[in-house]
Amino acid sequence: MRWDPYSLTTNADFDGFWASRLAEKPRKLLLIMGRGFDIRTLEIARRLCGLGADLMVWQLAFDNGLEDSEARLGLTEKNNEALQALVPADRIVSVPIEIGGPAGAAVTSRNTKIALEDAGAFDIFDDVIVDISAMPRMVAMTAVSVLLFSLDKKAQDGGDSVNLHVTTAESVSADLGASTGSLRDSVTFVLGFSGHLEAQTTQNWPRVWFPVLGEGQRDRLNLIQEHIDPDEICPVIPFPTRKPRRGDEVVGEHRDILFDDFKIEPANILLASEYNPFEAYKQLYMAMAQYKRALKTMGGCKLFVSPLSSKLLSIGVLLACYDHRFGSAQGDSFDVGIPYVETAVYGDPNQSPIPTGFDLHSMWIRGDWEDSLPAMRSEDNSHD
Repeated sequence: MRWDPYSLTTNADFDGFWASRLAEKPRKLLLIMGRGFDIRTLEIARRLCGLGADLMVWQLAFDNGLEDSEARLGLTEKNNEALQALVPADRIVSVPIEIGGPAGAAVTSRNTKIALEDAGAFDIFDDVIVDISAMPRMVAMTAVSVLLFSLDKKAQDGGDSVNLHVTTAESVSADLGASTGSLRDSVTFVLGFSGHLEAQTTQNWPRVWFPVLGEGQRDRLNLIQEHIDPDEICPVIPFPTRKPRRGDEVVGEHRDILFDDFKIEPANILLASEYNPFEAYKQLYMAMAQYKRALKTMGGCKLFVSPLSSKLLSIGVLLACYDHRFGSAQGDSFDVGIPYVETAVYGDPNQSPIPTGFDLHSMWIRGDWEDSLPAMRSEDNSHD
């Protein structure tokens, strides 16, 4: 497993981690962030600038073709003006991305990939930081997967090894406050992670679906279940959590659709840490590997994972799918599908105007730290 062990820094250690990296040597830093209305938009940029980081910023500007409300426009512009007070205007590059599109089309994911590739060279930096705090889920997951794949390939081809980090100011209540609105009526997949759903040669293979659950996901669950028609469903519930009973409440909210409509066996429920995406990654990775082994005698299986919980857990989902798709530990490539239903129209956010109560996370997912992994793994094995 590529991210076992892993590098995760949270909260009080966030400043120390980045201060230490900035003190090691002069670093060329690229921060990729969203241009949005979310109250958390600038949390990471403020922290890094406060530590003296000299940032180049790519600001992903989303356009769904619809007119924004005055409230969202005002909050977005306020965030944009605050960013320009932190970073000189000539070091901020606006990267427009068209999101949405015709029913069933993977426009958002495809356009995100094209926009990042057209924005400029990201392998000229020492560290690339993707701050997903104010990014739509499909944009965030595509951006991380595109950059991870591209930087991996550059290094494999003999180029410099660029460090890639994913950061977020995590808050379940802020997520819920920003998610009001209406959904699209179709399911799309993260680019490169289709799960070969429509492949004719494997139509008879069993389909296993892992929906990673959060609050208010009934409509998404119905749409995705109808689209992929799984033979077995393994819900992933957040636990442990900051709020002790959150996992129970998520199950209670979706009890009828899970147990009455989908006929889920309680033994199929998995648990994933709300505040550690790498633990969620390990749980999902091993569960998928188990199904791959168990169903190999039937020719194979199709696996799908839907990130319907926090943005932090969504990164755990992506890493598990990426490792099965491109990792070398299993010895074979396996295309896991990542189906999702995007938000069509956002309502006005219901968030506290004061940016407090967030958990800061910095995930170091490729680069220098991997050089020490063989020694670390040998040391771990010596204690087995």
